[in-house]
Amino acid sequence: MFLLIAGAASLSASTESLSLRFRFGKSETDLSRLEQILNSADSSRIVRIEVRASSSPDGPYSVNKALAGERAAFVCSKIKELCPGLPESAVSSTVIAEDWSGAESWLRRCDKAYKDEALKIVKESPLSEREAKLQDLWAGEAWDDLMRSAFPGMRRVRVTIVYADADAPLDAGSASPAVSDSASVRILFPAGIRYVWPEHANNAAVLQNLAKLAASGKSLRIVSYASPEGSPANNSILAKNRALCAKQYLMDYYALSADKIVIENMGEDWGGLLREVLSGYDGPNKDAVVGILSDPSLGNAAKKAAIRALDGGATWSRLIRDIMPKLRAVYIYNADCFKN
Repeated sequence: MFLLIAGAASLSASTESLSLRFRFGKSETDLSRLEQILNSADSSRIVRIEVRASSSPDGPYSVNKALAGERAAFVCSKIKELCPGLPESAVSSTVIAEDWSGAESWLRRCDKAYKDEALKIVKESPLSEREAKLQDLWAGEAWDDLMRSAFPGMRRVRVTIVYADADAPLDAGSASPAVSDSASVRILFPAGIRYVWPEHANNAAVLQNLAKLAASGKSLRIVSYASPEGSPANNSILAKNRALCAKQYLMDYYALSADKIVIENMGEDWGGLLREVLSGYDGPNKDAVVGILSDPSLGNAAKKAAIRALDGGATWSRLIRDIMPKLRAVYIYNADCFKN
């Protein structure tokens, strides 16, 4: 198992995002900025690239979906051309046929006279009715303005590039030979708990691998997380305490000395939340959640508020039930895996 820190401010990884605009009905655009990034010296530190392609809500759904898919494929093919050594599993793509979450975000920020009425349509009307209702709003004037001002920014591909520092754990999708499953374990925690519980989740099997790591005689690194529900301050403390308890567990059960163990407290795992939503969430509002979590203009508090506002908190509650348990974790690595 490996660690993804996409979208999270941390000491172990950094991200860079760029937005590629596409002309109406076109599946090609200028990729010079992407080429510049992928041809730079920093490209050797890339561990994951996430591609999120979208179309604007105007036009037939099937056409928009096909256009977004073509845009994603076009960008992914360019990435593979420029980074032939990057494993295929390190490049992921998401297709948003109609970027209604982007439309809602634009409307919230704008000062248009039709703002409140259009927002009500986008938030409350079924998908199949939104376009027609917006076209009728203000005798078509609102729709014409959306076509000019809002929709061009939704015909795009957002590319998020995740870099690892020289001593960083590698990302879950990179499948790099530098770190193997035998060199890392993930221990999961119940909500609000800091102590290592062998009986929780699949910890019993994981701890067998931990015994092998501890017996290697190598220094170990503990990277700790909390899931994003609750307050950031409390979550940071909880993640830190999980790291300390995991360290004590290693010392008590495997007789490791304190100077052989390094800990890092990463706090709330927002990058992990995005990763798990992309790969393992099939509930309502997935596209909207991905759009919120991928928006670099939003802080973590704003992301949480936006997700909780989607449907009165139902989507947020489902994420807490289905996704958050995977984020309450510490990762323990063979520290030698991070040496050049």
